[in-house]
Amino acid sequence: MSLKEELKKAGLTRVLFIRHANASPLGSKPKSDFHNAHDWKQNDQVRPLTDKGKEQAEEARRWFIEGVGLANNKVLVSSGARRAAETLQIMAERRESGTADVSIEMIPSLHPAGIAEPCELLFDRINYAPLTRYYAEEGGAKALEDYGLIVLGEFREMLARVSSKPGDTISMFGHAVFMNAAAMEFAKALDFPAKDIKNLTEVALGESEGISIECKEGAYKVLHMHTRGLASSNVTGHPLFG
Repeated sequence: MSLKEELKKAGLTRVLFIRHANASPLGSKPKSDFHNAHDWKQNDQVRPLTDKGKEQAEEARRWFIEGVGLANNKVLVSSGARRAAETLQIMAERRESGTADVSIEMIPSLHPAGIAEPCELLFDRINYAPLTRYYAEEGGAKALEDYGLIVLGEFREMLARVSSKPGDTISMFGHAVFMNAAAMEFAKALDFPAKDIKNLTEVALGESEGISIECKEGAYKVLHMHTRGLASSNVTGHPLFG
């Protein structure tokens, strides 16, 4: 069964890829001082949001609650990293009860540590940048494609478990350019038009911002979800370009 067929069967029309808010640095100890990569990656998993990050997530809550709608989510999904889970909590909790009010799942590959080493090495060198910058590197496109396909595979396994839940949306909270890479593989698997694929390569996803991939009744839409430049309290999705 194709991804398009799986989404239709589950009544799912939208998947969001949300980058976590600003988090505390890894620490003063450089990666080279750790005994091995696993040691610093473990430390990386427990980095909390900064005060700035909490403010960012609170602001992003505007577009998430008003532009997406918490109740529209079948489930909320986080990587295993603390900063992604904290971003999810601030953006998606129902304030009256202090809970998310929608069940939460984890997709481990949303944090690439130990899963996609070529991507990690590229990120160590390039840092935050659109996919175009990564694709310009030798092996960059292949590395990010391989990673995105891992996320897609874990997503499809999860979807089989949660497909009967109400809602037409699944929101995933993860990391940096890796969310762009995952969104790209979803769009390709759903046969999005070439112009949308090209636009996705140029998205600079800011902290606590999201990419919305929508496929409904043959209509395709890619939105960049954020509150930058909004003068009013009315939040909607913003086309990536123009």
